[in-house]
Amino acid sequence: MKINKDLVDATMMLSFIILVLIGTTDFSNLLFKEITIGGLALLSIAMIALRVIYMKQEANSPKEKEYEYKE
Repeated sequence: MKINKDLVDATMMLSFIILVLIGTTDFSNLLFKEITIGGLALLSIAMIALRVIYMKQEANSPKEKEYEYKE
């Protein structure tokens, strides 16, 4: 499975930012606030898990030579 690192990072950062914004905002319906925070927390955890999986895949993949001398 190919994981797009940039997409995972962007989604993770965006979910963290929205979590902070929702957490500091006053809602008239606290149940809606808690459900929204729970959903964003699950999204953040999923993105962290995908990031860890990506790092493990990168560690196991063979390294390509960046500079190769050709005669």
